[in-house]
Amino acid sequence: MSSSSSTIPAKKSTENSENKFIRYSLSSIWGMLILFGIISLAQPKWLVDISSPGKLTEALVNQKAGDRLLKKGYYKAAVSQYRRAIKIQPDLIDAYGNLAIAYTKLKLYDDAIMIFKFLLKIDNENIHTNYYNLAELYKRKGVINSAIEYYLKSAEISPYPISIYSYQYLGDLYLRLQEWDLAIKAFKQALANKLTLQNSYYGMLRSVEISSHEEPEILKAVKLLLTSPIEFENYDNKIFEEMLLKDKEIAKTYNFLGDAYFKNKDLEKAKINYEIALNIWPDFVKVKQNLKNLEAIQEK
Repeated sequence: MSSSSSTIPAKKSTENSENKFIRYSLSSIWGMLILFGIISLAQPKWLVDISSPGKLTEALVNQKAGDRLLKKGYYKAAVSQYRRAIKIQPDLIDAYGNLAIAYTKLKLYDDAIMIFKFLLKIDNENIHTNYYNLAELYKRKGVINSAIEYYLKSAEISPYPISIYSYQYLGDLYLRLQEWDLAIKAFKQALANKLTLQNSYYGMLRSVEISSHEEPEILKAVKLLLTSPIEFENYDNKIFEEMLLKDKEIAKTYNFLGDAYFKNKDLEKAKINYEIALNIWPDFVKVKQNLKNLEAIQEK
């Protein structure tokens, strides 16, 4: 009797405990679901980060679509794709750059300028290129002083060969402004950055330095190489010298330098640079005409 009376309450107690545990578990689960719903609406950073790989994939699909349209010349459609990509993934640097190119093709220069100035704030690897692009856009707009400002900035930090073009276009703008001495200086700087073994070596290192700012070990090694003395005369420079003798871009630069000396009324130095240009490019019609004009003036 006593044994039966002792077992019944124990069973009832167990059932009550199980029911309480089930109710507690269900309540906890519902609470977590409600809490997760509230958090989802609030969009905290950790939750956004969970979905970022999917967002990036979607953004890259739009960017690649924009790239294809840009190559085919469908610039307006490309703009739409790039803007979608950026809306999904706001730090997509390549999409910004190609969007600026599409704006440039559409002659929406102010929009392109705004993009490149924004890239200067977020893209540490391509500062020199963004300076160069800004200079090109201001030149197209006819804002010469701003174009000069950005060509100078690009030239000062650009690795070979961008520095050549920055200085060359800078000299051309100085010619337009009739600033002969500044034009001469710019063209000389362009020639100083021409293709040589030394310029190619240091240009390569500077390119790696720019792209490795977040990789301390590589950056340290590059900086060491940049500061270590090298005897370039011990290396065969023949291939570089042969390429210079056929480089039409270098011939153009010598011709521009000759023009700057000619405008500055230094006819002897103008002739020297015209002749160098003609030796590099014997069929350079413009230089031949410049030499004829120069000789005619000297004969008077």
